[in-house]
Amino acid sequence: MGRLAVRPKVDLAFKKIFSENEKILKALISAALDIPIADIQDMQLGNTEILPQDLSNKFCRLDLKVTMRGRVVDVEIQLNNHGHFQNRALFYWARLFSESLESGNDFKLLPETIVISFINFDLFGCSGYHSQFVLKETVRNEILTDKLAIHFFELTKLPKEIDKNKKIEPWLKLIGAETEEELKELYELENAESDELKEALDYVKKLNADEQFKRQLEMRETALLEETSALSFAEDKGRNEGRNEERQKFIAAMKKSGLDDEAIEKILKLREE
Repeated sequence: MGRLAVRPKVDLAFKKIFSENEKILKALISAALDIPIADIQDMQLGNTEILPQDLSNKFCRLDLKVTMRGRVVDVEIQLNNHGHFQNRALFYWARLFSESLESGNDFKLLPETIVISFINFDLFGCSGYHSQFVLKETVRNEILTDKLAIHFFELTKLPKEIDKNKKIEPWLKLIGAETEEELKELYELENAESDELKEALDYVKKLNADEQFKRQLEMRETALLEETSALSFAEDKGRNEGRNEERQKFIAAMKKSGLDDEAIEKILKLREE
């Protein structure tokens, strides 16, 4: 079972696969939002260019911005949870929403703004892989506005045996694929989801044979590892500083109560043990 050199869930590969073929991206959005492909009209992609500096930029976000008739959609993949991911998704929604209103335009012209996050970690304490959030009143369940929707797809919760009748599941399996065997299983699906899925599978195979792109992906994966290490170091440093501050407060409190240095040292030693 050969491991894929180019895994679709690495953001650089994800962006390349879904930005270079409009039909494939339409099919993914259609499946994620459970809407007919025919509803996705006048689609325009923004920020599709992948700059050389993006490959080694640890904190660069390689998402896809899509505008279509009456909708703005942000599509992204995230491998690691660095904390507060829900707030991050809401922040990106708010930025997209506010940027959509040109100066002098009426608020009624604001488009439906949607964030779709494919994530490679468990975020919520549920067994389902799809969570959708909207704004509504807590008692009456009355929707405040249809302009907000945030979708999370947790790849880690996708069942091993996917349901081919659920349009999104073959796509989630493709995005999370680690091996050639998994691609083969998707090729062999009875009544495979769509021609677009097969085109995406073919493109993933093509990228796995592209030596230049594989080198680019290695650079990107190294940057992502450095990002994780940098954030982990910052968290550890913060915890150590917090412990040191707590220790100094504890010592000050003991001195205030009249204990001498020898007694304080003994108490600190016992406390640490």
